[in-house]
Amino acid sequence: MGLKEKLLENKRLNEENQQKVAEQQSRLSYELGYSDTTDYDVDYSVLYDPFVKVYADIQLKLQNNTSENPAYDRKYANDIVNSVQVITTALENILSNTETWEGSVINAGLMGGVDLMGTPNSRYRAMNVLSDNIKGIIEIHAENGNINKLAWDIYDEDGFVEKIYLNKLNLLSEKQDMYVSIPDVGKQNMDFKMLASNIFEQEQMGADTPVLTGGVTETFRKKDKQGQLEIDSKDIGDNMVQDFYIVDKETIANNQVFDLEMNKIASGILVMNESYDQPIAFNNNILAQVTDHYLKPAFALNKNQKNKFVADYKTWFLENKIHNKLHLGEPKTKKGGTP
Repeated sequence: MGLKEKLLENKRLNEENQQKVAEQQSRLSYELGYSDTTDYDVDYSVLYDPFVKVYADIQLKLQNNTSENPAYDRKYANDIVNSVQVITTALENILSNTETWEGSVINAGLMGGVDLMGTPNSRYRAMNVLSDNIKGIIEIHAENGNINKLAWDIYDEDGFVEKIYLNKLNLLSEKQDMYVSIPDVGKQNMDFKMLASNIFEQEQMGADTPVLTGGVTETFRKKDKQGQLEIDSKDIGDNMVQDFYIVDKETIANNQVFDLEMNKIASGILVMNESYDQPIAFNNNILAQVTDHYLKPAFALNKNQKNKFVADYKTWFLENKIHNKLHLGEPKTKKGGTP
């Protein structure tokens, strides 16, 4: 199975997860006789019971000067105390991630949404348990009895979903989301169009309120060999035709301002995070709609891949953000027709 097929298969599995969530939510109003509890509180007392005794024993040995390794024992006692803050921070990080989860799912596959191709299937299910969208159980334990390896084990109705180490979660949350999201550069694209008034046609709605018409200025409309505007006329019925002018995308692509601004926006996506998860998500969900070129998630991009990303962004912008042809004037009667 090729890369594209693997990514599309992962997207299909996550879309199945979306369907499961929707089905469970839809049943709620029909199941008034059932408990609405979607998950169970984590039992932290079970985790700490053995460590309370360990902590007490360490303190006693330190006070009685019977510790064989006082430096190690002091550190381990501190680790037990500090683990409470590790859990507290993890809960805060989970809350901040799940708060944005709903909106991201709504925009799945779009700018600002979840990357269904790159987000692991298990992570998608885990996020839905953590955000109370589907029933689940969250257990906590210290891996191999090590207080510095606290982990949540997450289960849903189908069984085990994912293990999340709290230290790793806290480190990850400092840099990026728990799930892969697609960068939203809609504002940057619009700002560029508004500033590039030499390319994109504008009209005044008020004294100081220019708005985009959706078209381009005269310079960037295709001309024939005689320098005359190329016109494409379409029959729109009722004995009427509509003239269209054709956008000269080649001239736009060669424009210095266009080139500089596209470089700036695309390069900005590349440096959004320490990892390349978000640029890869943008490429696979947005740019690949035009280029059909996919990148492997969870890998760093090399120089050539980054250069291609910038070039592909320009190609995508020209294809998706600029019309091929625009209305020219009002519809008119066909030649020889009756008005």
